Amino acid sequence: MNSNHRQSDAEQAVAGLLANAAALHQTGQIADAIRLYQEVMRRDSLNFDAIYLQGMAAHQLGQSQLAEKLMRLAITVRPDSAPALNELGHILKEKGELAQSLDRYVAVLRLCPDSVATQVNVAMVLSDMGHMHEAMQYCQVGLSLKPDFVPAHVLLGRMHHQRDDLHSALDSFSRAHCLAPDDIEVLNLLAVICIEMGRPDEARPYLSKMLVLCPDSALAISEMEVVNSLVRDDASAKEALYNAGLVDQAEKLAREELSRNNSVENHNFLLKCYLVSNRHSALDYFEESRAWSKEHAFEEQLPHPCDFNNDRNPDRRLRVGIVGDYFPSVIGAFTLLPFFKVYARDQLELYCYNFGEGEEEIRPLVDQYRDIRGYSGENLFGLIRTDVIDIMLDINGRIRTPNFFETMLRQPAPIQVNWYNLPCTVGVRAYNYVITDGYCVRDGEENVYVERIFRMPTGTICAWDMGAPPVVPRPPFVRNGYITYGCFGDFFKVNEEVLATWAELLGRVSDSRLYLKSNNLRLASERERVTAFFRQRGVDSGRLILEGMSSFNQMKKCYEWVDIALDTFPYSSGSTTINALWQGVPVIAIEGPDWRGRSTAAVLAGCGLDHLIVKDVAAYIVAASELAADASQLQDLRAGLGCRMVESPQWQIGQFARNFESLMRQIWHDWLHQAQ
Repeated sequence: MNSNHRQSDAEQAVAGLLANAAALHQTGQIADAIRLYQEVMRRDSLNFDAIYLQGMAAHQLGQSQLAEKLMRLAITVRPDSAPALNELGHILKEKGELAQSLDRYVAVLRLCPDSVATQVNVAMVLSDMGHMHEAMQYCQVGLSLKPDFVPAHVLLGRMHHQRDDLHSALDSFSRAHCLAPDDIEVLNLLAVICIEMGRPDEARPYLSKMLVLCPDSALAISEMEVVNSLVRDDASAKEALYNAGLVDQAEKLAREELSRNNSVENHNFLLKCYLVSNRHSALDYFEESRAWSKEHAFEEQLPHPCDFNNDRNPDRRLRVGIVGDYFPSVIGAFTLLPFFKVYARDQLELYCYNFGEGEEEIRPLVDQYRDIRGYSGENLFGLIRTDVIDIMLDINGRIRTPNFFETMLRQPAPIQVNWYNLPCTVGVRAYNYVITDGYCVRDGEENVYVERIFRMPTGTICAWDMGAPPVVPRPPFVRNGYITYGCFGDFFKVNEEVLATWAELLGRVSDSRLYLKSNNLRLASERERVTAFFRQRGVDSGRLILEGMSSFNQMKKCYEWVDIALDTFPYSSGSTTINALWQGVPVIAIEGPDWRGRSTAAVLAGCGLDHLIVKDVAAYIVAASELAADASQLQDLRAGLGCRMVESPQWQIGQFARNFESLMRQIWHDWLHQAQ
């Protein structure tokens, strides 16, 4: 037999071994397949197929080190092998060597530019590396090549979700669901988005289908429990009406309950109705709070100034207490905590009485930290007296619950100040002072306060520190072709007059939309009620976007879908306005006849946006309509609002702290004078 025949026989033997190995491999007999691959390599050390397939088998068995070695050898033998480069990319990605993995996937794309799967692989690695924008571009290219490629839709949706863009994520996952209706991963992702978007009832069909396909799915069972808790409304009848903005009806029930039980809790609820009702004024609120206080606050038993043993030195370091439960909340984290970082410790010794979370964040920032969770009112009273506090700041006040209002009624500190939450009167003489600003509470309005008023000179009762202005995209009308109005505030401020005004505005601005986001709208029944209200006024449901609340970062991203924000009336917004402006969304507001309707106007005036402040409902509709027609102004505002805010009084934390310290000293001097 000549050498050619011998070579042919050897090649045939190798080919037979390779075929047998591949057959074993395909039937799951991987260990046996590997032994045959190794035998082939003993006979032909550079046999690409044996090297490559053995590497694949090793990877399947979790032998990543061996798999990588074999794939590198395969590429040495055949540098232009897209499968080997692709597999090595997978192995390196699993090891966390993202840059090397990306190099291999890009090499595959050079060989196979129309490979949709590889476009997605590149996108996946770029996403893991944090290059989200570039990753999305690769996904879009993949979908342009193959619009029905489900993994591309899923990855694109995941990236939108990672960026807190719930609407875009929902769109991508919905497309994937249409293509793969029984895909468990897609069903779960859709359910998660519905929950996070604030429409939890819409997650139920997806979770139910997951449970049909996989009855023991712990994930689906857990998420269904979350949905059931979110769609359940545990509010009392009066609270449900109040939360829906049906304040007159809530007030009627509150009066009935108050007639049966004239408690602090029941009376506080009535006062909450007064605050947001368009039938009551600040004077009504004052008179109602005073009538209750005269009967139930035992003001005649308040301590006399001489009953306190505080050192009367006018210029000494002051002991200032602050009591509340929401210091590390979204609002507190951007206002209170920044203030704690910069106050002058040689002027103030700050005691924080916290009955909420956040000890780790707060304790290092204040002189004395007191965890009063679980304290009785009597225990807190004794602690404040023992600490010999000079000035006690109550940030929860009377209306926000929970609180220690009944403890404060006994006046544990010689000076008690209502500050931060609501610039209205507490209505009881146990509070000596209120800190507000000259915009919200004007000269001559002292008659609706029992406290002595001290005004911050900067026109703001607190200052914000949210870092550098965010980079925001162009207003959504540019891509949509229509204007979207929005309000993300609490729905108890959205009375029927406000809804009717918005309906009239939508009627005036053709094809416009209204985006409402509020905790109450997580309930399908509330969304249906609001939809019916607009439908009766000629506004189709397709022009409404109604959602419950989302996380803070997701909410900020939702502003990318809003062109113009609309303030509520007669009760104006505070932090809601700040967040809208910070995201580049201008706000139209009515300046009200009392402090309740001036919060947004104060912020707008501080930013030099007086032209967005109007005097009545008719002007409100005109201003919102005219701004919608001014594309140039909308784009300029979108780009520049963040910088306007940074330069406004609301953002000067250092200056605010100096003014606040000065105000504490003025209050101390005033009390010393009054106490003589």
